Amino acid sequence: MLSRKIILLGTLFLLTGCGQKQLSSQQEPGHQTATSRSSQTTSSQAASHSSSAASQAPTATFKQQRFTIKDVTFSLTGSKVTASSTANRNLFVLYYSVTNHQAKSIIPNDIWQSAVSAQQSGHQLQTGNLAFTTNQTQDNNKLNRTVMDVAPGKTVTGLATFEPKTSQPITVTFKDTHHQIIHQSHYPLT
Repeated sequence: MLSRKIILLGTLFLLTGCGQKQLSSQQEPGHQTATSRSSQTTSSQAASHSSSAASQAPTATFKQQRFTIKDVTFSLTGSKVTASSTANRNLFVLYYSVTNHQAKSIIPNDIWQSAVSAQQSGHQLQTGNLAFTTNQTQDNNKLNRTVMDVAPGKTVTGLATFEPKTSQPITVTFKDTHHQIIHQSHYPLT
């Protein structure tokens, strides 16, 4: 009889525990739903923010070979393929003059590298180094100017280099501060 009471008492505790767990489980889904709704709202907001970032007003322009971003204008003046400092390699060189319309000094290369990139056959191109030869002294000077301060209202000539991997055309992409594509230029290497 005593063992029967213990079993009955154990069953009662077990049922009471299950009832509490069931009550607790009934409350949890509501809590989880609120959490899920919160996550969904956050996901929706993130998706909305991401889509609005993609459709934000452009913060740069490209007109008549002039790329303007952050009150700095890069006027493209030419391009060529020349020898690289790496043996048996070439460089694609894009020439420009840069005018600082800001109220403070700028370093052209910092702005250029954050906004301009080049691709070839779907692959991102890295910058390259000019060969150290007498006939490239002027180009080396232009390249050096791109990493020096340009005072407000001043214009300097500069250049950018990209190291192609093949003889396929190069696509240069210009983006604004939101990373939206403003313009793409295509350059044959032949």
